[in-house]
Amino acid sequence: MKTGVILGLSMIVLATVEVGLQGATPEPIARKSFEVDGRPAFVILPDEGKLKRDGVIPWVFYAPTFHRKLPSDSDEGWMMRRFLDHGIAIAGVDVGESYGSPRGRIVYNALHQTVVEEYGFDPKASLLARSRGGLMLYCWAVENPDKVRCSAGIYPVCDIASYPGLSKACGAYGMSEEELAARLAEHNPIPRLAALAAARVPVFHIHGDKDKVVPLDANSAAFARAYRTLGGPMRLKLAPGQWHNMWRGFFECQELVDFVIAHATEVSIPEPLAYWKLDETGGDVVGDSAGGHDGKVIGATVAEGKNGKGRLFDRSRGDHISIAYSEDFALTTFTVSAWVKLIREPTFSGILGTRFGGDHTFDMKVNAAKVHGDIGDGEKWIETAVNFYSEDTGTDGQGGDLPINRWYHIAYVIDSESGNCRLYLDGDLKKSIAFEGEALLMKAGQQMRIGNSSRDEFMDGIIDEVRIWDQALTGAQVLSLAK
Repeated sequence: MKTGVILGLSMIVLATVEVGLQGATPEPIARKSFEVDGRPAFVILPDEGKLKRDGVIPWVFYAPTFHRKLPSDSDEGWMMRRFLDHGIAIAGVDVGESYGSPRGRIVYNALHQTVVEEYGFDPKASLLARSRGGLMLYCWAVENPDKVRCSAGIYPVCDIASYPGLSKACGAYGMSEEELAARLAEHNPIPRLAALAAARVPVFHIHGDKDKVVPLDANSAAFARAYRTLGGPMRLKLAPGQWHNMWRGFFECQELVDFVIAHATEVSIPEPLAYWKLDETGGDVVGDSAGGHDGKVIGATVAEGKNGKGRLFDRSRGDHISIAYSEDFALTTFTVSAWVKLIREPTFSGILGTRFGGDHTFDMKVNAAKVHGDIGDGEKWIETAVNFYSEDTGTDGQGGDLPINRWYHIAYVIDSESGNCRLYLDGDLKKSIAFEGEALLMKAGQQMRIGNSSRDEFMDGIIDEVRIWDQALTGAQVLSLAK
């Protein structure tokens, strides 16, 4: 951060906002207030200890900001605290009721230039649009895709005609209602998403399915349809039964926070306990680059992997990779992840397992309409439906019925400390399942196998980059792996 320049800005006024977690006494955070192009603006900076010693400062570009009242402690405080804890700054500027007008976009350009040049912020912002902030930020973003790292929205407005309506918005555009209607495609965000999609800017929205102020179908759902058609990566989380309200689930959405953190920063991922890259070009041994738990190849052949080489498994031959027991794998809290490419319709196509003699430990596999797993404590089953199904589409629309001939990143997070399993596909949380007891990955006398989950459950496909951690990874860490 260019501290000398910041302190030299004559218009900065230090203000204080209370930002903290519910149920805790929040510590005051300095909000630096100043003007940009004659409009009131602000930045909220992470503590010095949270900033990288080298490099730019990641930041959230927030809208709307009215009279310095938003973002507020009561609404966005939970999110802001988590962004700041990850070294992510927050900034915004009050452009009034611009409804995404050209004048508002000019001010947004001025704020972007100021925070990049004067504060050392990342030239690519992570957008966070609440309600009408969607028009403000998306009308700017579609003209500046090179300045956007990702975009998140809480029931964001994406269509001017839907909200506030042309009769109300036309004044901000300096037009009559008829003139704005005739030129709507020039200003509405959804018809202009091509450049944003071409830049592969990832998008995440959470939106209530009962919203009558900013209806889901005309806004986030329409945005998702158009963006996905253009090839843009879009995640849409529905809030069943919720409308345009202050429900805490909108403002304490862990998936939204994980999404922003994963894309705004270089998320720190701990070293795995075991890591089979499967990059060998031949032979019957695959190395564990993390812990020395090498595996013996039975049948699986070298193939093009997700990253470098992988291994092709043929169910009819019983192909698998065998790894001997190690005390390192006597884990009760753990994460297992792998890249998988199915080449035939799956029928209990095993990814990894440790139960080949009727044992009650762990396995993960793909079936016709679900991704399936089992967890036990070594003596009995704890949960035999660690699954997500075709209807568990998460935020990206893909459920457990996996089409063949494409790569998927599958991760199981088994957390005995919290009594929770989390199942991810391509970084998208598909299912969270509570359990009681202490799960066990592997016990003495067992064998671990890649490409075989139990008995005759063998993979028909390619597996690559298999990793095991001795801890429960966070959603942001899993998403970073999937990126």
